[in-house]
Amino acid sequence: MTYQRLNKLTGFILFGLASLVYWLTMEPTLSFWDAGEFLAASNKLEVGHQPGAPLYLMIGRMFSLLAMGDTSKVAYWINFSSVIFSAATIMFLFWTITALATKLYPKEKSNTQTFAVIAAGTIGALAYTFSDTFWFSAVEAEVYALSALFTAIVFWAILKWENEPDNRWLVFIAFMIGLSIGVHLLSLLAIPTIALVYYFKTSAHTGFTGTLKAFLFGCLLLGIVQFGIVQYLVLAAAKSDLFFVNTLGYGFGTGAFAFILLLAAIIAYGIYHSVRYHKYQLNLALVCLTAVLFGFSSYFMIIIRANAKPNINLSNPDNPFSLYSYLGRINYGDTPLLYGRTFDTQQTGIKETGTEYRKGAKQYEESGKTYKATYDKNMLFPRMHSNKGSHPAFYRQWAGLREGETPGFVQNLDFFSTYQVGFMYMRYFLWNFSGRQNDIQGQGNLKEGNWITGIKPLDALRLGKQSVLPPSITANKGNNAFYGMPLLLGIAGIIYLYRKNKQITIVLSALFFCTGLAIILYLNQDPLQVRERDYAYVSSFYAFAIFIGFGVLAVKEALKRIAGPKLSLAIAGIVSMLMAPAIMGVQGWDDHDRSDKETALQFAKNYLNSCAANAILFTNADNDTYPLWYAQEVEGIRTDVRVVNLQFLADADYINQMKKQAYRSAPLPIAMEADKYQKGVRDYLPYIDYGFKDSVELKDLLAVLTSDNKEDKVEMQGGSFENFLPTQKLKLSIDPDQLIRTNTIAAKDKGRIATQMEWNFNKDFAGKADLAIFDILVHNNWERPVYFGSSLSADTYVGLDKYLYLEGHAYRLLPLKREVGDKRDKTELANTDVMYRNTMHKLNFSAFRKASYLDPESRRVAHDTWAFQNTLATNLMREGKNEQAGEIMTKSLKELPLKLYSIQDTLNRLETINILYGLNDKTKAAQLTRQTFSFLDQELTYIASLEPRLQMASLNDIQLGMYVLGNLDELTSKGDAPDLNLQVKKRFKELEDTFTRSLG
Repeated sequence: MTYQRLNKLTGFILFGLASLVYWLTMEPTLSFWDAGEFLAASNKLEVGHQPGAPLYLMIGRMFSLLAMGDTSKVAYWINFSSVIFSAATIMFLFWTITALATKLYPKEKSNTQTFAVIAAGTIGALAYTFSDTFWFSAVEAEVYALSALFTAIVFWAILKWENEPDNRWLVFIAFMIGLSIGVHLLSLLAIPTIALVYYFKTSAHTGFTGTLKAFLFGCLLLGIVQFGIVQYLVLAAAKSDLFFVNTLGYGFGTGAFAFILLLAAIIAYGIYHSVRYHKYQLNLALVCLTAVLFGFSSYFMIIIRANAKPNINLSNPDNPFSLYSYLGRINYGDTPLLYGRTFDTQQTGIKETGTEYRKGAKQYEESGKTYKATYDKNMLFPRMHSNKGSHPAFYRQWAGLREGETPGFVQNLDFFSTYQVGFMYMRYFLWNFSGRQNDIQGQGNLKEGNWITGIKPLDALRLGKQSVLPPSITANKGNNAFYGMPLLLGIAGIIYLYRKNKQITIVLSALFFCTGLAIILYLNQDPLQVRERDYAYVSSFYAFAIFIGFGVLAVKEALKRIAGPKLSLAIAGIVSMLMAPAIMGVQGWDDHDRSDKETALQFAKNYLNSCAANAILFTNADNDTYPLWYAQEVEGIRTDVRVVNLQFLADADYINQMKKQAYRSAPLPIAMEADKYQKGVRDYLPYIDYGFKDSVELKDLLAVLTSDNKEDKVEMQGGSFENFLPTQKLKLSIDPDQLIRTNTIAAKDKGRIATQMEWNFNKDFAGKADLAIFDILVHNNWERPVYFGSSLSADTYVGLDKYLYLEGHAYRLLPLKREVGDKRDKTELANTDVMYRNTMHKLNFSAFRKASYLDPESRRVAHDTWAFQNTLATNLMREGKNEQAGEIMTKSLKELPLKLYSIQDTLNRLETINILYGLNDKTKAAQLTRQTFSFLDQELTYIASLEPRLQMASLNDIQLGMYVLGNLDELTSKGDAPDLNLQVKKRFKELEDTFTRSLG
């Protein structure tokens, strides 16, 4: 068999093998994070979050057709598309490695050389197959699998061009790059590498200066595509449309269409001119530009579907101006890169930078100005820049800054190197090729989310010189020890390749840099991210997998000194297979196997089924909303419930959507006319104390907030007059008969109804979302049940906490009187009768028990669910309904897992144990107590073995663990297990003494 045939056949075999691996571990339905949105938007070609992924959605729609009308299988088939994309990526990775490896051997290779190339490609590709980050994205509906495929195809194609310098390959690459824009912009990061390959192929003499110029030219091309084409081309179309509509009086879209025609005419003439006058380079550039634009044209889907007004239509990019904002991700704010503010800066002024437009009835209207703030403290290359929430405290802790101390440039660079590069990139890189401590999200502490090797002496240098690691590390399925072997194999490959061919090394290093560290430079991430961000660097790990492939050749070269060519190749192949793909696959299988996990779908069903008929449910983004969108949009579950995302409710177009019928959900009772909340109007209503002593009726306040009378406004700094919030003391008068008529409250509970709800609005300003909530509360008149999500931040409840009662996974707004002296907060309130019925007859938790692996988000949901069930059982017992409380505990213990992953989990356990003792189930209580005590003992013993400095970093865990341990001591003293009580009491005292000595 010739090398070419063997190379192709092996590539297809690897495609089949990777497909099998990913299919066997694929999640069969919805998963958490963005997958729910992508599934819903793909199924009906709707408009997802900025900057959109139209090509991915269209391909997802094609795969959804394989469900053959069975809506429960839509997620399965769209997930399967990621399996195919990922397996194809492995195939192209194999061909990429072999294409590079053949450069190290003569064209006519011996059999040994041929098999060496195939072995290098196979092992490098399989290492990437089982790499942690890529495997995660390969089994769910996310854009990263398809994005990685585009990167793989583009890099493979430039090597094909290098081997066969036919410029049709370059046009193909340009088209692939254009298409990739419709999936994710990460694929564009291969452009500088393409420029290097082109330079090395076409230049007779190459040197450092030329290489640097080629790389910088590639970066310029990247900027031209990312900004010039993706954003400013759309902005030019918008400006043209503005002229045609506002000046010439034509209809919307006319100017944009004219601009497209003009651009097409200019490019067409340029191509004609280049052909006629034999300007080859101009011709190639224009043809490639055309190919990029053809690929980029997938975004027509976004503007077409936005004009169709589907149920999911985020940012409503139905005109060139809104499409420009959509592509520019303006909702994500701006981040300083080369020069800008520090986290402790104060704003000194504001500069007007432009004008924003909105689509009016017949013309574009000015919706406001764009501004750029100026600050009193700035520095070059600002890495410690965010003043949001707890970010300043994190910066100070990480950099060792005292309160009031401003970071210097050295401390700034230290944060960049240790946190942004070390923690937010190298940690992820080492997860994939050295080993992973556990799957608990890390925020810089010692025992969550770190990388490991599995070699105790080496890990002890970083994680403390303890002899026994705690179960939060060792018992976690995300604990994967590779002993650094894939990393060593890759490093060996780098050294070997550098000695053999420096140009290939430079090209691969550029790909590694651009798809990894360059992203760190560009993103300038702030701390305390809501999730791990390793998926953003998946193409960087792709580049390192190529080095792992060359590591096989490095091992073979080393073995040649003691064995013949064939034997050295056989040994190198076996050793390398064990060093990378085999150990990665074995270690990673249990935490990547999602084949039996349906937790996200069950969570969505439970969330919706917690609500009464025709409910209004206020939620937060991502995992609080996207699973519900999937359930409603794809499977048609509880479409009578209107899910209202509070983050999106600040957008006028989203409010317009809420005022329309959606499936079985009637329009929301929002009485405001569109001109009261359109873009640029009432975006920010500052609180100015007007001296009101008593609470103000919400209806009257809403009238003032939406008034256009000048006397109801205040003059702002710029001279404009704006509405404002004159009080934070609000009330809503209640008609008890109306609550009974609408079945909000049972007639037997009429005496519990408060005559008015009074609360303090808990923010210093009201936004457009708050205005919409006020409008709904005033005009709903209790016709529709109102719920708030259970995981919202405190300020999101607009101060209504004391009127929110748990009925499952959501809190229902109920105007009930509180008993005198009842100081229970929202987390302890439950509408017990309703929640009991919901739990026993509508909610199902069994998916959490059936799944062999629970990802961190599924565990969070299970943790919250246990907290809710504990609240319900406690309230039932308080009302003397011990039998019903026992039923709740029985159901929860049967369907919900109780495994402990962190000290935080022991809080739920403690409450459950307390309830079981209260129900006189002392046997089960003692059993759970023993498990909890054993876990805490190991965790706290581990922390106690650390240096005082590291103990201080785990202070929250120490305090929480000792609190639970102390309560277990008290509870076991009342039980029938004196030996257990003695054991707990003794260990509590020992640990208390230990931490007192070490921490003072």
